[in-house]
Amino acid sequence: MPDISKIAENNQPTIATVGMFDGVHLGHRQIVRRLVQEGKTRGLEPLVVTFSVHPRIVLGAESDDFRLLSTRSERMSLLKEMGVTNIAEISFTPETARLSACQFLQTYLHDQLHTKALLLGYDNMFGNKQHNDFDQLPLLASDLDIELLNDSAVLYDGLAVSSTQIRRALASGNIALANAMLGYSYAVSGKVVPGRGVGHTLGFPTANVSLTDPRKALPADGVYVVEASVAGSHYRGMANIGACPTFGIENASIEVNLLDFEGNIYDREITLAFMRRLRDVRHFDSSQELMCQLEIDRKEALQ
Repeated sequence: MPDISKIAENNQPTIATVGMFDGVHLGHRQIVRRLVQEGKTRGLEPLVVTFSVHPRIVLGAESDDFRLLSTRSERMSLLKEMGVTNIAEISFTPETARLSACQFLQTYLHDQLHTKALLLGYDNMFGNKQHNDFDQLPLLASDLDIELLNDSAVLYDGLAVSSTQIRRALASGNIALANAMLGYSYAVSGKVVPGRGVGHTLGFPTANVSLTDPRKALPADGVYVVEASVAGSHYRGMANIGACPTFGIENASIEVNLLDFEGNIYDREITLAFMRRLRDVRHFDSSQELMCQLEIDRKEALQ
């Protein structure tokens, strides 16, 4: 991945788009496709400009339970899968956060990245909100001989696709909406660690998953059909996110029962792609009642 200094050295005129691209959802994909098309039309090198860390984390948004749709490595992989060859990753620091939109355009896009055209998403904004001069961007762009282009929203079921809408869908357990807006099945990764051992006693052994990045968003508590990937192999499974009220266990966890699988995967890396929500987590009057429900869940997951 070229860094800013290498792009500056190339002195290649670029058409750029700026954003965090968290999740690389359908809206992001439309922007990237248009970026490539406009680059061919104008004879400019397509360039995606993103940040090393989500600005909301640097600005202290962790206190409001902000969570990511994609880790840095996931985001880069998704962009590259789309055929993006030029990605300029800017280190987002408190100093970067103090730049207004016009200062960012001048300092990074014009002076370092040789931008001749800038493609903005339908709700795309950047720059310090306290010194907001985004409305002055067209005037400065004209002075710098930078063409501004605007993209339209991608709608799904009447809603504009955005990272915010996808986070809301996940938080409400609407995995179908989240996946539809993403264009792929939402997934989390982590390491299999020793768990509570409750599943073994019920005949449904589970792998307890510790997230690689604890800032990664999780779907709402519930039972889900998942596709689990371990060492290149894929298994259908059912995952429980949340507590285990039937046994009086209040601490939330991520546990997955892999269907048609036997073996030890402790300390292995695992990825869970969420396919469908089955039900809420709930209290059962007995372990036998819970086992009957788990068998229903298993049959539904296999279908």
